[in-house]
Amino acid sequence: MQLLNAFGIIVIMAIIALFFYIYLVMSLQQDGFANISDDPIFQTQMKMLQDTYAPHASGKRPVTDAIGTMPEYDQCFVNFYALACRYPGYIGPMVNGHFSPDIGVQAAVHAGCRVFVLDIDYLDSCSYYPRLVVRDAQGKLQMNPDSSPLCQSPDQSNLKQLCSKINFHAFADSTAQKTDPLVIVLFFHRVPPGAYNSKTVLDYYSAVAEALAPFKNRILTNEANGGAYYRQKQEGQMLINGITDYSGKVLVFSNANTIGFRESTLYEPMKDLDYMTHLRLAYTQTQLGVTENGTGSIYGVLQTAEDFTVIPSNQTADIVQQTKQRWTICLPRDPSQSVSAEVYKKISNMGVNCVPAVLFDPASSYLFTDSTFKKHGFVPKPAELRYTKPPSIAGGKANPKMDANGGMLTGPTLPAAGK
Repeated sequence: MQLLNAFGIIVIMAIIALFFYIYLVMSLQQDGFANISDDPIFQTQMKMLQDTYAPHASGKRPVTDAIGTMPEYDQCFVNFYALACRYPGYIGPMVNGHFSPDIGVQAAVHAGCRVFVLDIDYLDSCSYYPRLVVRDAQGKLQMNPDSSPLCQSPDQSNLKQLCSKINFHAFADSTAQKTDPLVIVLFFHRVPPGAYNSKTVLDYYSAVAEALAPFKNRILTNEANGGAYYRQKQEGQMLINGITDYSGKVLVFSNANTIGFRESTLYEPMKDLDYMTHLRLAYTQTQLGVTENGTGSIYGVLQTAEDFTVIPSNQTADIVQQTKQRWTICLPRDPSQSVSAEVYKKISNMGVNCVPAVLFDPASSYLFTDSTFKKHGFVPKPAELRYTKPPSIAGGKANPKMDANGGMLTGPTLPAAGK
């Protein structure tokens, strides 16, 4: 009898252990850890990120601290360098690395990143459903398939996972920079075949809009200075508003042509990527992904860092005048390489706002020094690189002779009758 009781206890314990194992596996799958948590490479990358960036968190300060004595008319959003993270949630290494959104985003927030560059594409072997990707210069997918399913869906989207983790960590009470603006840069590598307003293309972009749902209560709409900022309605004004106007807000910048939504009534605002996009990114020299060549007024630029290194010295002044009124982000021509410190120094001196760091690449370490972003996620540009708002002109005192008395004009005095 005792033997049977002991056997029964063993069976019960085995069942409990089995259920716990199933629960653990399901939890790991949800967070992107399936089949990888015991991988020595995963353990190495996780420890490296934690050891490198966790100590930075206590030294971070909000942009209000960085402003200091900066004149109010100079505190335009476009007048700040911004610390960005490319491949957030991807903890590396570059080749066959792992996707771990919780660890990756937490490291980015500890590092002080307030701009997140999301590389978005689809896989030819799957349906046209958007997902985060890490590709090399030949376009080969680098992400370990065990850490994120190849073919994704609304119920299994690494893009939505990542947005949820960014929203959670970036605005957490424990984050020193939680009140700073947050910028999401949507970098589309490709778009499905079809016209700009076709249902295939719009459904693809709509899936990205749905993945941004964790930010729905923070996305800028009409708040700053009473203007409308959805559908890129006031790109120029948005850039010259004060940076603190966007405290706790999320700004969405994109290199995609989403105007097809303006011809459709099928998509509600939170499924309409054009509605959610504040700034359209264009290129003037080298095309990256689906970025289109800028025509007319350009307020956002996405192109290679190398483009700015070959500008003749006699044209530098013209470039500076352009970057004063454009939010400019530069990526390396080779996506597996970080922009060097030398190149960063040269192009930031031309007013380029943003060169993203790759957190697992030691070559990005210069972005976390005293001369760059050690304390702040947004750093003021030097005075000579800033856009200065024209001063407000107060109306002069009206000439008394022009006074219309509120529209009640007094007629001429006529002589009395008989005189």
